[in-house]
Parts: sequence; C-alpha cells; structure tokens
Amino acid sequence: MLAAQTISVFLNNALKATPQLAELDCESPLPEAVREMPEEIRGHFVEVDPALAHEIEAAWKRVMMLNATHVLYTFRYDPVTGDFVATKR
Repeated sequence: MLAAQTISVFLNNALKATPQLAELDCESPLPEAVREMPEEIRGHFVEVDPALAHEIEAAWKRVMMLNATHVLYTFRYDPVTGDFVATKR
C-alpha cells in the first residue's frame, strides 16, 4: 500500500472536486502517462468525514481522478470499511 495521497472525488456530476485522502493498494506509484494508467485500482479512504461518507454512499454517480493524468475512474464504495474499487472509464 502506498502512502496516503489526495485524490479528487466527483459525486453526481459535480463540476468541482471534493479532495479526499486515500491509500492506494498498489506496489509502485501511479504512472505519469495516461496510456499507462491501470484499468482497476483498489484503495481505502483515510479519515472520511461522516457526512462525506454518507454523500459518497448515497451518490448515484461516483467518479475520481487519482493524479495529474486526469484519467477518470468510476468507483464502488464500501461505507463499512472505507474501501473502494475504481475502474477506468
């Protein structure tokens, strides 16, 4: 697991991202090239505010950007564990 990093979370077609701290389950840092970004990434939100956790759980559309490549990922969220699975769009 990599050190915690700030990712951008967009809920329900929001135009402005909500920054959130997350730990990614991967062996090495994410690539800097769009074409090299993985198809799926697993991770865990760190210190999620209860109100935000509820918003994420209730959202009908969940999208995140993990780094400066701006690759969009749709994600599933487990509110009990704070884990997520993100799939490249």
